[in-house]
Amino acid sequence: MRLVLAAVLAAIRSVCRAGTLLAFAVLIGVVTIQVLGRIPGFPSFSWTEEVARFALVYLVGFSCGLALLRGEMVNVDLFVAPLPAGLRRAIERLVDAIVLAFSLLIIPGAWDYVTFSMGERARSIDMPMIVIYAVMLLIPVSLALFSAFRLLGHAETPPASHGELT
Repeated sequence: MRLVLAAVLAAIRSVCRAGTLLAFAVLIGVVTIQVLGRIPGFPSFSWTEEVARFALVYLVGFSCGLALLRGEMVNVDLFVAPLPAGLRRAIERLVDAIVLAFSLLIIPGAWDYVTFSMGERARSIDMPMIVIYAVMLLIPVSLALFSAFRLLGHAETPPASHGELT
């Protein structure tokens, strides 16, 4: 069973990583178009502002669950760091349970938010807004999934070289 859960986690993690990279690539491309549009002779497109905002929202949507899985969400290190390892793990599991409960609690509201957007279209790119608003469902679902995986013992630890050392 643990191997099946690990395979499911690996698949979900791959999708989130690919989505993060794609959103980041779109953001880089759109910002490049915006910068070039300020140079005389290059065309300036009105849709780039909207696409940049959407890419940023999707960047957060795909990466927040990955950050949670690695324990890189906001922590109160001054409180947790000096604690013994066993107590620190217990507090981390408690936080994971709270995140899971909160995520499950807001999923129905996120679903309503997405379904109410049916029929709306983006102004400058004439695209269905449900594609954009779907990220509001992606965020609590990914947080719930990744916090559940952390509670089941699949937490990852960030490498010491990630920039924050105590």
